[in-house]
Amino acid sequence: MPLAFSMDDSRRYERDAVECPAQIWGGTLPPSPAVLINISPSGCMIRCDQMVSIGESLTIDVAQIGTLRGRAIWAAGARLGVEFEMAIPEKEYEVMLAKLKGPGDFGR
Repeated sequence: MPLAFSMDDSRRYERDAVECPAQIWGGTLPPSPAVLINISPSGCMIRCDQMVSIGESLTIDVAQIGTLRGRAIWAAGARLGVEFEMAIPEKEYEVMLAKLKGPGDFGR
């Protein structure tokens, strides 16, 4: 009997590992410290000690790049997956990623 889903982790974009301090907030989530763990043009993974509801609209503020907006699509313990409202265009994403991985950044 065929499975209704694939066990492989196929994504539209590869994720880039980063580790940057951030602040996250949403409808039921007060401004809270977080860490941006990885990112792609369509989403990111955040580590945050606050409970977030799946589907909740979120704002993520990262000092190096500014504000990102999306919605929570999964949560596992302190990790949270966010899908951005709109994918970041490739050229903008490359510039943003260079800032996130720049010299002197947190976690580098």
